[in-house]
Amino acid sequence: MADEQTDVLDLDRLAHAVLAMDPAEVRRLVEREGGGPWLAGPGRGDGRELAVFPAVGGRGATVARTDAVELVSRVLDHRLGEGSLDEQQHDQMLTEAVVGLTML
Repeated sequence: MADEQTDVLDLDRLAHAVLAMDPAEVRRLVEREGGGPWLAGPGRGDGRELAVFPAVGGRGATVARTDAVELVSRVLDHRLGEGSLDEQQHDQMLTEAVVGLTML
């Protein structure tokens, strides 16, 4: 990520380092073409469509740094809703994510 722009974060790194999830599963959940619930779309979370950019060339999918916390929140909310996290795990992971995102 040394060459990564400071205004975007690598989605795979975010999945692994912040969400502790398989990057392919996170991409499926958030990308429009992933066949999943398109968590980055409008009508989710705060109602905005988040800036998630598809892979281009040798660079993987990215998310705008300003949208990263909201994206993490939507993924964690989804996992809470499907029962793979309980309320305490959700809250703890969200708190840790906010702190972790400042280090990426």
